[in-house]
Amino acid sequence: MTLALNWDPVRSTALEAERPSPQELCERYADRVYRFAALVGRDALEAEDLAQDALEKAIRYLHTYDPAKGELERWLFRIVVNAARDAGRVARRRHLLWERLVSTRPSVEADSMDIADSIADDSILAAVRSLKPRDRALVALRFGADLDYATVGTHMGLSAAAAQVATSRALALLRRQLEAAGTE
Repeated sequence: MTLALNWDPVRSTALEAERPSPQELCERYADRVYRFAALVGRDALEAEDLAQDALEKAIRYLHTYDPAKGELERWLFRIVVNAARDAGRVARRRHLLWERLVSTRPSVEADSMDIADSIADDSILAAVRSLKPRDRALVALRFGADLDYATVGTHMGLSAAAAQVATSRALALLRRQLEAAGTE
């Protein structure tokens, strides 16, 4: 018994030509993925881990990318956003566990720190990292990954106009935080 397969060697070859190699994918997008991760992550180490994890997942599933279904960039940044969400979930679980552990041990008085000492040299990056996850993701997608509002909206489940408004609100909040940090 012979099975009829819908395999088209011409289309298959064309798809392979449109699909980059893992090395080409990294060369083209590693900087943008890292910039996104730096804005979403809480610190440089977390940003590096997130960027590496996202690119590793993209390489692992590169064979599933179908150019007929959309642009490579959209496919890649969907993976990056999902990796960031996964990392955020893990970080929240760790934080909750840490809070539970700390609440069970005797309290230790914290050293009083001058507010000025707590503002890092990278105050903008720190302010972005202090935003709520949704606002942080909007700013990271727009400015870290350098995506347009339509693409940001696609990744966040919003229209282009809604993504622009939400990003503007996140930036206004970021400005207020930076002004407050500068005046204290």
